[in-house]
Amino acid sequence: MEQRNALLRQVTQGLSKVPLKSFEHSADYTYLDQALRSYWTQFESLESDMRAFTPRPIADFDEWREGELKRLAVLNPGKPAEALARLVDQQLEFIAAPRWQFREQFDQRHMTLYVSVVLLSHSLSEALANAVLALGLASAGAPELFRILERAQFKRKWLIGPKAFDPTYAFPTGTALHETLGTLAQERNALVHQKIELTVEGVRVLEGTHFRRRGYDQDLVWLRRFFSLPYDLSVFAHRSFKDLRPMLLFRRSPIEAVKEHADAIAAATGDA
Repeated sequence: MEQRNALLRQVTQGLSKVPLKSFEHSADYTYLDQALRSYWTQFESLESDMRAFTPRPIADFDEWREGELKRLAVLNPGKPAEALARLVDQQLEFIAAPRWQFREQFDQRHMTLYVSVVLLSHSLSEALANAVLALGLASAGAPELFRILERAQFKRKWLIGPKAFDPTYAFPTGTALHETLGTLAQERNALVHQKIELTVEGVRVLEGTHFRRRGYDQDLVWLRRFFSLPYDLSVFAHRSFKDLRPMLLFRRSPIEAVKEHADAIAAATGDA
């Protein structure tokens, strides 16, 4: 405990930088990079299909209506035909509604992609934070501090972690980059640490965890931001640490950059 406290005091006081004349490091996080980029074409296809969606006319459901009437008639032989028709027409009104047609066509594709991108983007972004901390602490002559800082929460690794080796470090809080970082952390935690909401005899006994459903259009916007975030964080790290110049990710193609992130990085680093 005494040794740990001494190391933590070093973190808060900052450290003297030692140039790294020769070093090498692994980059297995590039597998996460490759996996995330592989989803971009699926995202573009989904976005295009959603925007081109046209609901089917009510006449397209005539065959379904007739089949449902026959099925219910067999199951309810004593029920008047008019009552069965009213029941089927109520169901038809629901399933033929444009909003429900859209959901039926896209929700599974959308949520499969959303969950995958959230988990991959978070994993890659945290891997990059760990790389920055490891390189920075090594340059400060204290790589042993990494075992403490690696336990920090994901956001704190980016927001304050680098102050351990660079007291002048400042993450651009209050910007779109900061907002995306925080939202990604919330979404990932809600998925990975999922807990059910439980109500017993009308009383809620467990709140559970929920990831946000903002509507499909807004989710698509956030997906773009989640896709872009790790690559923007890599650019931010490269521009922030002039002595290290960590080259964490070498390409982002085909993923498109988010302008709001780029603007925040340029303002924070003075490097357009």
